[in-house]
Amino acid sequence: MKNEKIQQCINAIAKFLAVRDISSLNSEELEKAFGLKKVDVLVLLGNSILYTIKCAVEAYNKNLCKKILINGGIGHSTSLLMEEIKKNGELNFVEVKDRAEADVFFDIMTKHYNIPSEDIIIENKSTNCGDNACKAIEILNKLGILYESLMLIQDPAMQLRTYASFSKYVDNNKIKLINYAPFIPALDDNLRLANKGIDGIWTEERFIELIMGEIPRLRDDINGYGPRGKQFIVHIDVPREIEECHNNLKTIFNDENLYGR
Repeated sequence: MKNEKIQQCINAIAKFLAVRDISSLNSEELEKAFGLKKVDVLVLLGNSILYTIKCAVEAYNKNLCKKILINGGIGHSTSLLMEEIKKNGELNFVEVKDRAEADVFFDIMTKHYNIPSEDIIIENKSTNCGDNACKAIEILNKLGILYESLMLIQDPAMQLRTYASFSKYVDNNKIKLINYAPFIPALDDNLRLANKGIDGIWTEERFIELIMGEIPRLRDDINGYGPRGKQFIVHIDVPREIEECHNNLKTIFNDENLYGR
C-alpha cells in the first residue's frame, strides 16, 4: 500500500507541474484552445532533456511557430546536459566545453535537425528560470520582434514555474502564454519512470528531487518565489491536495531510501 501511495502522490505532483495547455502539437489543438494557427515565438528553455529539442523541432516542422527563441546560458543543469550529449552517438559533433545551453541547442537544431538559422533567436546569458524569462523578453524587445503569443517548452518539472516566471514579464491580457510540457512524467507500480523514448530523461532520484523542490518554490510565502517571497514569479495557487501529497512524501522519504542507494 505504501508504494501505491507514493506512486499516486508523485504522479499527482508531476501532473500539476507539467502543464500542457494543448494536448498535442497540432494546429487544430492550437486553434481550438487559443484561436491561433501558429504562435509568434516558440521559446525553448535550456535544460538537460534532449527530447525537449525534438518537441520544438516538431512544432516548427508542423508550422506551429514563426520563430524559435532558444533561451539559456550556463546554469545548474548545464553539466547534466553536456553528459547527455556525450552519451548520444548522433550528437558527437557538438562542442560542449564551457558553452551556454542555448548555443549547444542551436548547433543541434541547425546541424542535426536542419532548422534554418535565420528562424532561431539565441539568448545565452540567463542563468536561472526567472532570468530566462527576463532576458527572453528583453531580447525580443531589443530585436523589435512583435509578438502576441509565446509557446513555452521546458523540462516538465519546471514547466509551471517557467510559466509563472514569464507571466511576471508579460501582460497576460495581451500576450497569450501557451504551455507545452514535452511529456507528463509518471512512475509505474514499481516506482520507476514509465515514460519511454525520452532522450535525456532524469533518473528516478533526480526526478523526485526536482519535483519535491518545486513545490516550496511555487509557494507564495516568505520562503517561496512568489510576490510575498523572493518575487521571482507571479502568484501560483498550489492546491491543497498537492500540498498534502508533498507533505506525505516528505514523511515517507525521511523514513527510507526508496531506491536502495
